[in-house]
Amino acid sequence: MVLCAVVLVVLIVMWWGGRGRLPTVPGKMMTVMAIAAVTGGLAGICGAEEQKLTDEGMLKRNLYGEGGYKKNMELFVDGLLNQYSYTLEVPEQKMTKKEEEEYLAAARKEIEEEFPGENASTDCIREKVLIRESYQDGIVEAEWRFGNYDVIDYSGNIIAERLAVDGELVQAVVWLACGTSGCSMEFYFRIFPPVLDEKQAFLSLLDKMLERQGEKKGEEFFVLPGKIGGYDVTWKAEREYLPEKVLFFGGVVALLIPAVERSREQERQKRRGRLLLLEYPDMVSRLALLLGAGLTVQRAFQRMVAAYETKKSMHAVKVHPVYEEMLVTCHEIESGVGEERAYMRFGERCGLAEYRKLGNVLAQNLRKGGRTLTFLLEKEADNVYENRINAAKKCGEEAAAKLLFPMMLMLGVIMVILLVPAIEAFQL
Repeated sequence: MVLCAVVLVVLIVMWWGGRGRLPTVPGKMMTVMAIAAVTGGLAGICGAEEQKLTDEGMLKRNLYGEGGYKKNMELFVDGLLNQYSYTLEVPEQKMTKKEEEEYLAAARKEIEEEFPGENASTDCIREKVLIRESYQDGIVEAEWRFGNYDVIDYSGNIIAERLAVDGELVQAVVWLACGTSGCSMEFYFRIFPPVLDEKQAFLSLLDKMLERQGEKKGEEFFVLPGKIGGYDVTWKAEREYLPEKVLFFGGVVALLIPAVERSREQERQKRRGRLLLLEYPDMVSRLALLLGAGLTVQRAFQRMVAAYETKKSMHAVKVHPVYEEMLVTCHEIESGVGEERAYMRFGERCGLAEYRKLGNVLAQNLRKGGRTLTFLLEKEADNVYENRINAAKKCGEEAAAKLLFPMMLMLGVIMVILLVPAIEAFQL
C-alpha cells in the first residue's frame, strides 16, 4: 500500500510538472499507472481492515449454514518460529440446542402454511403441492416421503390418471434436521382429480385414446380416431408454409441488395479518393517536370498517359485512378472537346478539391497564358508534400487512438486481478 501511495505521488508530480507538454502515449501510460496505484491502495485498505481484526486475536466466523473458510496466516513464536506460514481453518458458527429447536419449530410452521400451494387446504388437493429440501433460509434440511407414489410423485405433482373420483388419502412424512437436532413431522392430505372444463376433458380423452392406439402391436399404420366422446373429429396435417418462407426470405434479401450495393459503392468511392489523394503529389511533380522541359500541357498529359499504359500492359503497375482520368481527358481533347473544358472536367471527375484547383489552374493558363505555370505547379507540389506529412502524422495519431481500446482491456484485466482477491478476502 505504501508503494502504491509513493507511485501515485510521483505520477502526480510528473503530471503537474509536464502538464500541457506530455506526449499522448506517455500521458496515457501515466493514467493507467495512476488508476492501478489507486486500485492497489484501495485493495491494501481492505486488507488492512481485515488484518486489524487478526491483530486483536479474532477472526469473524461465518453464520451457520455458510460453511467455514481457510485463512493464510503468519505465525510468530518467540525463539521458535518467525513468520511461519500457517493455514488456519475457521469453522462456521454453531447454534445452541435451544436455537436449533426454535428453527425446527419455525420450519414445521412454514411447512403447514405453504404445503397446500394453490389448493384451498390439505383436505382437497387438486394441484401440485409445494415441498422443498430446506427451510428457514437453508438452515433446516428436509427429507420428504409420501405413502402412495401412484397418485403423487417425488416433486409433489399430482398423477390424475390413477385417481378415483372420490379422491385418495395420502400420508406425508418429512424429516427435519438442524445442526445436531432433528424431528419428524407426519400428516395426511386428500388428493382429488383436477376439475376439467369441456375442452380439457376432451383433450384428456384424446390423449388416452391415442395412447391405447399406440400400444397396439403389429399395426403398420397409426389410425387416427374420427369420433371421440360424441364429437366428430377431422385431422389435417399442419402446413409448414415452406414455399412462402423461401419467398419471404428471398424478398428480404432482394430488399437488402440496394443497401449493400450502396455501401459497396461508397466504399469504392472512398478507396478511390484515398488513392487519388496519395497519387496527387507524384502526378503534379511529374507534370511540372515535363512542363519545365518545354512541353505543353496536352503533350505532358499524353506523355504521362503513354508511360502509364506501357507499364500497365506489362503488368508492372496497378490501376491508378488519376492516370485513368488523364487518359479520358486525352481522348476528349482528341475527339474535339476543348482543352479548357477537358481540364475542368478532369478536376470534376476526380472529385477532390486539389484536382479541381489543378483543373482551374490549367484552364486559366490556356485562357490568359503565362509563364508561371511551372512555378505554380512546383509550389503546389511542395505544399502537397507538406500536407502529406501532416496527413501521415494524423494517421499516426489515429493509430494511437485505435490502441486505446486494447489498453482499456488491459486496464480491466489488471483491475480484475487486483480487486477479485481483495473482495474475496474482505467477504471472508
